[in-house]
Amino acid sequence: MKIGIPRALLWSIYLPLWKAFFNELGHEVVLSPPTNKKILNDGVTACVDDACLPVKIMHGHVIDLMDRADLIFIPRLISICPREYICPKFIGLPEMIRNSVPGGPKLLVLDFNAHKSIRHGYDGFIAIGRQLGARESAVRRALARAMKAQDEYTARLLGGSNPLMLLEGMALHAGIGGNKGTIGLIGHPYLLYDRFVSMDACRKLAQMGYRLIFPENILPEQIERTCSIYPKKLFWSYGKHLLGSGLAMLEKGMADGIIVLSSFGCGIDSFMVELLQRQNQRDFRIPLTVITLDEHSGNAGFDTRLEAFVDMLEWRDHNGHYFSPHGEGLYIC
Repeated sequence: MKIGIPRALLWSIYLPLWKAFFNELGHEVVLSPPTNKKILNDGVTACVDDACLPVKIMHGHVIDLMDRADLIFIPRLISICPREYICPKFIGLPEMIRNSVPGGPKLLVLDFNAHKSIRHGYDGFIAIGRQLGARESAVRRALARAMKAQDEYTARLLGGSNPLMLLEGMALHAGIGGNKGTIGLIGHPYLLYDRFVSMDACRKLAQMGYRLIFPENILPEQIERTCSIYPKKLFWSYGKHLLGSGLAMLEKGMADGIIVLSSFGCGIDSFMVELLQRQNQRDFRIPLTVITLDEHSGNAGFDTRLEAFVDMLEWRDHNGHYFSPHGEGLYIC
């Protein structure tokens, strides 16, 4: 059986787990192509207007897979960490797709809920494995091998790699101008690692001569520790992940500047960006900018923002300790 996996939302983080699981059960995995203008337009047309850009793009990827897969895999990710949740739109995603995408796509829905424990979350894989006709013993073997593949992938991310490198073979090397410094690029995976949505920000910054560091390169214990400064637990998993990774970059001096890519209307980003900016202004004061993306964003304006930020980094590097003497003589007696 051909099982389609949309190249959208959290596919760049969990593809090794999902793909290995279905392959071990004897099924063929079919990926949708990288996001392009047609996929974006199809998704915007099919999806409700007030959904965020990543959810609209998910609809476009589902439409692309309808004629190429027997079932389309849609993960209903309720919680990925104990006592935490992720964006509510993930919970209602299968229903949104069923009611918005014309033609009635055949969906294979994974319910993953690790709010009580990680073990409870993986019970959802047992359920869809049995739904596909496999014995429970075979499903558990497939899950064990898939989890091993995911652990190896995560270890490589923490070792400094990124999904663009591991999944698409895209090398991010410093440009001809040499190693000018390091930029922390913070944002949800479906923004950072989608080259169409992010307008190829990773490659553009690398070609300008900068190394990049991503949230997926930061150790979980560092994220937990940096977020412990707040009086209440951050129960939005990806909000905590992005905020904690940004704070770790600031605290450890990992980056000369930070760029945050945010999706217009994202509730989680609204508090994460505010907390990160306040902490940076209070304790670190390194260059930090936020670029908001939606379906109307264009390359020209985006490139101008990137170039302006890089110009500011380079100006600060050369002139950061320079204070104009203008007016000094007025106060000399």
